[in-house]
Amino acid sequence: MENRENRMVKIKMPKGAEFIIRSLENAGFEAYIVGGCVRDGILGREPEDWDVTTNAKPMEVKSVFPVTVDTGIEHGTVTVLVPPDEVERGIRSFEVTTYRIDGEYTDHRHPNAVSFTGSLREDLARRDFTINAMAYHMERGIIDPFSGQEDLEKKIVRAVGRAEDRFREDALRMMRGIRFSAQLDFALDEEAFSGICKLKESLSKVSKERIAVELWKLLASAHPEKVERLFATGLAPYITEDFPKIALRGIPELLPFAPKEKILRFGLFLRGVPEDARKILRDLKLDRDTIEGASHLAGLFAEEEADTPYALRKRIARYGKKMVEDFYEARKELLKRAKDSETGLDAVKRDVTKGCATEGDATEGDATNGDATNGDATEDSPEKDLAVVEERLSWLRKIEEEGDCVCLSDLALSGKDLIALGIAPGKKLGELLQFAFDHVLQNPKENQREKLLLYLEKNTAILKDKVVE
Repeated sequence: MENRENRMVKIKMPKGAEFIIRSLENAGFEAYIVGGCVRDGILGREPEDWDVTTNAKPMEVKSVFPVTVDTGIEHGTVTVLVPPDEVERGIRSFEVTTYRIDGEYTDHRHPNAVSFTGSLREDLARRDFTINAMAYHMERGIIDPFSGQEDLEKKIVRAVGRAEDRFREDALRMMRGIRFSAQLDFALDEEAFSGICKLKESLSKVSKERIAVELWKLLASAHPEKVERLFATGLAPYITEDFPKIALRGIPELLPFAPKEKILRFGLFLRGVPEDARKILRDLKLDRDTIEGASHLAGLFAEEEADTPYALRKRIARYGKKMVEDFYEARKELLKRAKDSETGLDAVKRDVTKGCATEGDATEGDATNGDATNGDATEDSPEKDLAVVEERLSWLRKIEEEGDCVCLSDLALSGKDLIALGIAPGKKLGELLQFAFDHVLQNPKENQREKLLLYLEKNTAILKDKVVE
């Protein structure tokens, strides 16, 4: 087999992987680690998974090891559980896949059939990108028939063979290529880029669930700003119909500084389209918590700053205390991280600080709760932005300590109280309760039944003729 090695590389694989390779060799078979773990090993990164490839058929693999799971035996994959004394780094299970050749991909997603082969090169040839088409053996070193090491050195994502052929086989590979470029900070080679542009419509054949997984991996990468390539290649409309709107409003520059939390990064990513955030997330079939949390965060990021305690209480009433607190804690973390980066400082000014350093006066009802602080820092400085965020967090703590009413269920006045005064259940009763709630948000010390009834009597026509006890 042709083996192109650019340099000597030693990959420290877990004991379990070496145990599997030795066991298969002792039984008369070949075996190597393969794919992403080889790529990451060369780059000095800790692989997420360690996969083994072999010329042993699935049933032959099962005969060698006492504990196996038929993970995808029809496609040649068996999961091997190594003995406890071979466990290292907490890794006990390894996928072992037979060398194979994929059949035709008529659905742009999966091969219609696979056939097993005795050739490692043929197995590597079916893989997506050259940097993932390498195998490694403890003694034989790197097996690299498609110059994956060279592409790693050049920092480029290049398809194995013709890019269009690989993308026609599995359309999701187009997103995977962009995702790898974001994770590794690599460029897409010209052929891969043009292939994506040409075959972009085939992404519509891929399930939204698979698309969502790749999108999240992209956003969770070290360089999530490369999500822009989804728009540059024309893939965006085939992710969801509303996805192109994100580019029109601008992709947040602070994404790389955000903690790698799903709700936070999706919320920040969608801050330019808060009105479409929920629909986009639903179309991607994400879990309910992510849909609710990220769409709320997108709305919070897009809003002007809550410049008084009253405005903050209104925000809590709309989004919930935890969501608002998480929002400010996230913004605090973003500001701290970006402060340490020259690029981040510029991004802060353009992104997170929208409406942050306001000078709005507190309303009369906020006189005892504190006014907006402008601080001593210079205009639009990160220090001032952090001071504002810290102030909002202190307001939150005070709201909690004083037990301010921030949800309708905490209102001292109930529907039963109004019904007792002759107000019929229905729309008007709801409007009165909301009117009273808005008053309490502005004047928290007014959250007393008698005071609220008097307030409604004075300020609403419907209660003017009612007797207030």
